[in-house]
Amino acid sequence: MSRKRTLLPDLYKAKRQYVPSSANNEENGMPSTRGDTNGLSEVPSDTKAALLLLRGLFPLEKFEERLPPIILKHQLYSLVKNRTLVDKQLNDLVTAGEVKVFKLGVDSNSQCLVFSADYTHHVLRVMSETKVDQTLIEKVRVNILDAHTDISLEKDSLTREYGFTDAEITQLVQVSLLTVRDVGSWWLSIPNTGIFMKSYIRGRKSLLTMIKKCKYREILKTELEQRRWPKLARLGISYHIHDIIGADLVDCIMTTSGELLRLRE
Repeated sequence: MSRKRTLLPDLYKAKRQYVPSSANNEENGMPSTRGDTNGLSEVPSDTKAALLLLRGLFPLEKFEERLPPIILKHQLYSLVKNRTLVDKQLNDLVTAGEVKVFKLGVDSNSQCLVFSADYTHHVLRVMSETKVDQTLIEKVRVNILDAHTDISLEKDSLTREYGFTDAEITQLVQVSLLTVRDVGSWWLSIPNTGIFMKSYIRGRKSLLTMIKKCKYREILKTELEQRRWPKLARLGISYHIHDIIGADLVDCIMTTSGELLRLRE
């Protein structure tokens, strides 16, 4: 019986380089995403490979590095079709402390993902720039950035388990590390998320409008990728194509000319 090599599908091959200017991936504890992502020797799952590809699509330079690379959870479904597998492997990554999950303000079920190393780098820089006391920064690093894996935090945990005072919790809300969930409860948040949301909403609307204007409300993916893209929609067309596919806003149909995206009714 012949033995065949198992290769990652072509969809995991990165089409562009991702090189942060302020701190490279290795310094942040992240694997390099330069070149093809199927060259990574330590990718443990299809889900992590998809995360790395999507991370590489995030245009840090267009946000002047005021954000970490943000990945929408449903974007993973555009690359890995087995959603049950994605959810399981993602849960494993979160439990292992490699990835953090955040609630996104699009609807009640929307979530986004950030690699823990990217999140830590971002939060520490924001807190330093806003002149937060070094003692509080260290407390955040040890108790929240390094150890906390849940999407939210309760006051009992913050005060009794982690030792934060009410005044310190107020500071964390002010720098947008925490956002109010309920009385005595907060969502863990990404500082400067508002910048992301503004561009994200604008970009999705622009892409859907492009497809609506096409004959039969459908277009080849390769043709769509070549369309002129609004400068104010800073996330880029490839990022949003994965967004609308994963969110089931379009049907993907394989044709002899390539993958066709058809807007759902």
